[in-house]
Amino acid sequence: MPYPVAEALVIVLAVYALAGVCFAVPFVWRGAGAIDPAARGGTWGFRVFIFAGAAALWPLMLVKWRRAAGGGGGPREGESGSAPRSGGR
Repeated sequence: MPYPVAEALVIVLAVYALAGVCFAVPFVWRGAGAIDPAARGGTWGFRVFIFAGAAALWPLMLVKWRRAAGGGGGPREGESGSAPRSGGR
């Protein structure tokens, strides 16, 4: 792999990781409890434990947090997004 491509890949991964860490701090503090009520009473040990996962999966956690706050668009997981049928074939 040529060096410019490798350097670009490292920069992209570093930006992704930085964005993840910046997202994970408020998510661990507030967002986890918004997504899962059982996480509201989580200890600091629990919050440290989920920090790495929230930083790594920050785009997914952001979507889940927005949906839990009522700001997400589109159907949720398991929903088709279409209106229910009215008994016809």
